[in-house]
Amino acid sequence: MNTYRITCRETAYFVKEVKANSEDEANEKLHANVNGFEDVEEWVEEWEIADTEEKESHVKHWVDLPPRTNTRQKS
Repeated sequence: MNTYRITCRETAYFVKEVKANSEDEANEKLHANVNGFEDVEEWVEEWEIADTEEKESHVKHWVDLPPRTNTRQKS
């Protein structure tokens, strides 16, 4: 059985509560620090598969690669 890595993309919506003197000030505060305000509601409207690829059983790491510089020729 093979293993696949599937990348998905979703459209998420969320509602924040911001205390401010005007709508413009509230938008500015939220834009400056969106994670600093409490989520009142959150939902995902739609999602889709963006990419699918088979996971390789062996991923090459830097130790598997031949050296590129500072190598000596064998005499």
